[in-house]
Amino acid sequence: MEAIRRKMQALKLDRDGAVERAEQAEAARKAAEGRCGQVEEELAHLHRQLQGAEDEVDQHLEDLKEARARLALAEKKAADVSMRLAGSK
Repeated sequence: MEAIRRKMQALKLDRDGAVERAEQAEAARKAAEGRCGQVEEELAHLHRQLQGAEDEVDQHLEDLKEARARLALAEKKAADVSMRLAGSK
């Protein structure tokens, strides 16, 4: 009878330990889910920032292309004027 009582006590201790570990694991899971949610929100924010930066770069590249075209036209006009002036002398 004493052996059964000791065995029951050991099983109870094992069960209590298992319940405690399960509760700790559940708390750790919830904390990890919370951190995961925060990281996902930060990732979405960073993705939006990146998209905005890419759009801005695209706009600057387009502006640069237009500025280069205007510069080429201005240089051509300047060369034409120089040639006319040189030809009239």
